Amino acid sequence: MIKKMIAECFGTFTLTFIACGVAVLSGADFVATSFAFGLVIVAMAYTIGNITGCHINPAVSLAMAIRKEITWKEFGLYVLSQVVGAFLGSLLLALCLRGFDYLGANTIQNVLFNHGKLDFLSYFGAFVAEVVLTFIFVFVIVGVTDKKFGNGKFAGIIIGLTLTLVHLIGLGLTGTSVNPARSLAPAVLTAFTGDITSLSQIWIWILAPMAGGALAAVAYGFLFDKNKDASDSLNETK
Repeated sequence: MIKKMIAECFGTFTLTFIACGVAVLSGADFVATSFAFGLVIVAMAYTIGNITGCHINPAVSLAMAIRKEITWKEFGLYVLSQVVGAFLGSLLLALCLRGFDYLGANTIQNVLFNHGKLDFLSYFGAFVAEVVLTFIFVFVIVGVTDKKFGNGKFAGIIIGLTLTLVHLIGLGLTGTSVNPARSLAPAVLTAFTGDITSLSQIWIWILAPMAGGALAAVAYGFLFDKNKDASDSLNETK
């Protein structure tokens, strides 16, 4: 379990330091940032994936716990490791940038504003966007790692490209969280500068991805697991 915790911590550290770092240094260039997040996932999937499955995201771990791929105790330890890794990654990024001003924290983007102000639809739109984006991301993860379909060799590439895909649209809406650990660390550290925008919206960056991950696990089980059971029953009858 210690090795798994170290792996999840390292993976989330790498994701936060490199991908958020690219977002900051590229001026939030959509393509560069999207590929940075996706490529980190590909790299980590084929390394620490051999130890933990490369969750590096509490929403993914929640989905796997719901599907009984990991125990709830493992879920708690995974999430703890991911949060620690995210803070370490953000702290190293802050050290390199000499401050906490810009660490890739998530905020509701201007396109969701109403004449320059946030209103109910701004928050609702951001929340729904994060639920949907996380749902898509986690649904793909659950599907491509489902052992009965034998897609494991290509899982890392597919998952990485999916994260790239959701970032391409999500960056213009919310900055793309789909990962509570990745969002929590920059939000907390940026607040030390007096900018509490991301921290004041942290409920979105935590609750929406977790809801999306849970829904993805349930939906996948409904669509595929029950169909498999029905198919098995039919074959037995024949």
